[in-house]
Amino acid sequence: MKFEELTMGGHMSSAGGIWNAPVNSAKFNFRSFQIFSKNQMQWSARPLVESDVDRFKSEVRKNRLGGIMVHASYLLNLGSPKEDLREKSLNGLADELRRCDTLGIEYLVLHPGSSSGTTLKLAIESIASGIGSAIDQTERASVLIETAAGQGSTVGHTFEELASILDGVGNKDRSGVCFDTCHVYASGYDIKSPDGYESVMEKFDSLIGLKKLKGFHLNDSKKGLGSRVDRHEQIGDGMLGADGIMNFIRDNRLRGKPMVLETPLGEEGYEKDLNVIRKNLGEDGK
Repeated sequence: MKFEELTMGGHMSSAGGIWNAPVNSAKFNFRSFQIFSKNQMQWSARPLVESDVDRFKSEVRKNRLGGIMVHASYLLNLGSPKEDLREKSLNGLADELRRCDTLGIEYLVLHPGSSSGTTLKLAIESIASGIGSAIDQTERASVLIETAAGQGSTVGHTFEELASILDGVGNKDRSGVCFDTCHVYASGYDIKSPDGYESVMEKFDSLIGLKKLKGFHLNDSKKGLGSRVDRHEQIGDGMLGADGIMNFIRDNRLRGKPMVLETPLGEEGYEKDLNVIRKNLGEDGK
């Protein structure tokens, strides 16, 4: 495996114009990237400007980028029993999917939500039906449910919960999973040891199917196995470590799937992350 064969990317800032995300991705020799298409901590969003969209698409083509992901707003919670919050979340999700369609982006990554104030079963049913409804209102982009770390009442930290959500989504072709390595490790799955990794991936394949695994957030974990604490760390500096990250990079079953860095320093720390990966592939870091 060579670094250039990986569909590696990073979460990129859109400061100064959304087209800067693909421009800056090329500086790292990325083949993919992730962005927010709007402020992730606000419900409202300014409409996308046609000239900005055209420039964004041009830079994506020019730099031969693919498997691009938009991360949905952190405010969305389709599992909430509060009707007003769920309605805002449903409308927000549909709007985010439309923005993906406008930008020509394939994947929207969604935190599944929380069961606070209701049962896990009802929350899962609500999340699944909400995703299905938003998909039915839009055209092309797929919703990727992000694996959760298991903090508090969050839904989706077990493969069984993810499978139940996906089973309840009507449009199977436009739904899948974004596998966050930090979250999965923190939720209690041993993806660090070689044997543990194989066992975890076999379980994922059995319950969900590797074909539903559409993308990755490639993050080390500041906290240990089963901590249920969502704290990302630079590659090689955390409890998951470089060995755990390299299990995914070396897995031929995962070739072509976007692997996006979301480490704490962001763009300032990506070169360090990439150097660790290159060195573990037997290539010289900078």
